[in-house]
Amino acid sequence: MVLHSCQPNPSLLSEPAAATLSIHPDRSQFYRYETLTLNCAVSGNFSGWTLRRNTSSGTFLSSEDGWCRQNGSSCINPSTFTSDNGVFWCESDEGCRSNVLSITVNVGVVIVEIPARPVAEGDRVTVRCSHKERYVKTAVSDFNASFYRNGVFMGIHPEGTMTIPAVSESDEGFYTCKHPTKGASLQSFLAVTVGAQPRDVLPTARPGMYLPRLVCSVLLFIFYTVIMIVCVIRYRQWARARADAERRVWDRVIAD
Repeated sequence: MVLHSCQPNPSLLSEPAAATLSIHPDRSQFYRYETLTLNCAVSGNFSGWTLRRNTSSGTFLSSEDGWCRQNGSSCINPSTFTSDNGVFWCESDEGCRSNVLSITVNVGVVIVEIPARPVAEGDRVTVRCSHKERYVKTAVSDFNASFYRNGVFMGIHPEGTMTIPAVSESDEGFYTCKHPTKGASLQSFLAVTVGAQPRDVLPTARPGMYLPRLVCSVLLFIFYTVIMIVCVIRYRQWARARADAERRVWDRVIAD
């Protein structure tokens, strides 16, 4: 399990945090009235940590305003609504924050199921297209589903399931799926962790890596400045010569 250090703000571009937030079922899209569980895994005592969410209605303490039922480090929401759309994270009394998870509740009857957290490069990933009518308890995928990544058609797959045997960086993007007769899902983002460096963490600069760039930038600035000065001088010389020539012409006209 990857744990993270303190960070000042919940952001997709963030430093590792001292807690890891996960979700069950492991996806970012949900139907209305579904049950979901958020779990905050902390390296140490969970005391002092709370689950927060930021939606269009504002920022809330999820366990204190009745959004979910607290059970140790887990928070269970028995029935999701579209007003739950937003981002969720764990936060300690000291201001440490976990990774951020995005949740979207779809008012439609088709969703695309993608892991909510980044997947490691080389992992086997299953992208599932499911369909559930409002008053039906269980979603199904027993149909030929069309899949798209970043709006580009990827093919039609039976049983509503597309499998990526070894996911790579090129597989990262926004995925949607389409039922033959029931419409399309909203889009969800598949994030891929490349090597040991997660893609949602800013890389650490090596000592001195910016020095050559700085030197090149300074030299280019000096070069273009010299060219500009030369151009200005040449233009002023040309303008002065032209003015002198016109003056001599007028002098001859007046003399005649």
